[in-house]
Amino acid sequence: MKTDQVKKINYVYLLGYILVPLAAAAASLFIGYTFFRDGGVGAVVCMFAIPLLAVLWWIFAGGMIWKLSKKKMVRRLDEMGIDRRQIFYSDGCVVSMDIKQGQIGLLFFWNPFQVQVAPAGRVARAWTDDGAGGAGFMRGTSRVSFLFEIDGIKIRVNTFISNQRWKMNDEKVLEGISKADLWVQVLEQARQQGAGV
Repeated sequence: MKTDQVKKINYVYLLGYILVPLAAAAASLFIGYTFFRDGGVGAVVCMFAIPLLAVLWWIFAGGMIWKLSKKKMVRRLDEMGIDRRQIFYSDGCVVSMDIKQGQIGLLFFWNPFQVQVAPAGRVARAWTDDGAGGAGFMRGTSRVSFLFEIDGIKIRVNTFISNQRWKMNDEKVLEGISKADLWVQVLEQARQQGAGV
């Protein structure tokens, strides 16, 4: 099976997501200011409703598109005959491992319409990052993740993330490290299978 190079970002989608609502809001503000200076329904629509819709798009649309894309990914993997029992949902990507076939399935937040399947043999390396920082009693982390490199692209998958620093021996941090270590092992098994080792 021939597969394309993995792409984390669909730039057409990213720019469209940002610029189309921005252009619509700017155009409606211009039209409202130019043609509806005296007020009325047209002024309300142009000066308030359309910019509000643009803001709502930026707040909610990405999450809804991402949620639907994750559901479609599961169906797509089933259609392709990929065993998806080893699947990890992170904040910005989904990683699925088929150890037996040596395949890795990927879906990214900024490339939500493309389920990418690649031979796991293309994974150059995989490792755990506990995010530890600080010295002495200040030592802790706010993010634990496993990382891997495929097609020269580094992919970070968070197993624990917080907006505050946690001690390294905290149960949540240890669980995140354990998950990350497990996924590094799964990646290594799939990589060896995909490379025919």
